[in-house]
Amino acid sequence: MSDKTVVLGGSGAMTSGCVYDLHKTSDFDEIVVADADEENARRLVETLDDDRFRFEPVDATDADDIARVLEDADYVVNGLPYQFEENVLDAMEAVGDLTGVDLNAFDFDDVLDRSEDFAEAGNSLWFANGGLVSTIALGMVACETLDDVEDVNFYWGMWRLLTQTTPGLTDTVTYEHDPNVDERAKWVDGEVIDDLPAFSEQRTFEFPEPIGEESTYVISHPEPITFPEAPIAQEKDVDTIITRGAWHDEWKQYERTLHAADAFDSDGVAVGDETADPVEVMQEQIKAEGKAGESEWRPPSELSPETEWTPQTILSAEVTGSADGSADRTVLHFEQPFPFFDGNDITLMREYGCYVGVPLSVTLQLMADGAVEEDGIFITETSGLDAHRYFEEMESRGFSLVEEQTPGRESAIAAQD
Repeated sequence: MSDKTVVLGGSGAMTSGCVYDLHKTSDFDEIVVADADEENARRLVETLDDDRFRFEPVDATDADDIARVLEDADYVVNGLPYQFEENVLDAMEAVGDLTGVDLNAFDFDDVLDRSEDFAEAGNSLWFANGGLVSTIALGMVACETLDDVEDVNFYWGMWRLLTQTTPGLTDTVTYEHDPNVDERAKWVDGEVIDDLPAFSEQRTFEFPEPIGEESTYVISHPEPITFPEAPIAQEKDVDTIITRGAWHDEWKQYERTLHAADAFDSDGVAVGDETADPVEVMQEQIKAEGKAGESEWRPPSELSPETEWTPQTILSAEVTGSADGSADRTVLHFEQPFPFFDGNDITLMREYGCYVGVPLSVTLQLMADGAVEEDGIFITETSGLDAHRYFEEMESRGFSLVEEQTPGRESAIAAQD
């Protein structure tokens, strides 16, 4: 493995884990942390103390400037906010001959429609990457353990206090609860049923600690749209697929309050001579508090004094069906390590974001090794990913894949090895 890699938005809460993992595990010759936040980007590069890494400023609002940063690169990680996706795609297509992974998971049809043009430009881009690779891989492995599969339930346990956040996370969580969003969906008997209401499809699920038993409900994640394309899902003739999420009580109370106040459909509230959007006002307040908490880089032991646990996301898959002629069920949980940054001074959300950043690094290195060789733009389900190898790579970095044991049954995962 050699050559030049560019990490767009490289000092962000999610992508910092990617940069650190590239430092620890990759053989790339040169790695550019491209970001508009020079202070945090330089601080991250200094933490690495690795001559292969350097900072490069980039203006994400300008496709030409992104193309400038990508010139002469061989590999790219896109960790920029989804609002800049079109600029990134335009820049990659203009530069050409790039292999990359993309954190974004919005505007599926528009992005995938560009696959043929990307292939003609010599590009290969793994879209909807990050934490989604882990959930899809969980579903793949769980489905292998049963002879026939009826239901595939994905769960995202996103466990942090209201102000333990970043601007991007704040926008994403509230987007997922917006009653006007029509992307909450489930797959039932070969058809996508979308436009599900916020807080619907409620179900109780037990996560590992610190989350425990929680009420979960449908979120606007793409697994119900994409997982049917996985060969294992087709082989097992899956009937139902749905993705649910659980948040800390502070987030649930906040989002339900916005609903109760009809804030999403408000025409605005008069404040003096100005008209303010109540959702935007509250979002900005939470972002400001989150930014204040993220301003200081601290040792891991000092990151979360408000709680006995460090904010984290636990990803789970629950698959039901039959094995050996009897009804059966497999439940897998995937947990992130702490601390991930080897005790270096870091910020709370950068530790939290390693569940997204590390998959970006692992999948990029799999592509560089030739383990995934798709052209154009593709998703995890159609990538040909060996899910077992993926989890081996993640576990070597301290992540844990845990099977919920069924009394009287041997570990389904161990039986596959």
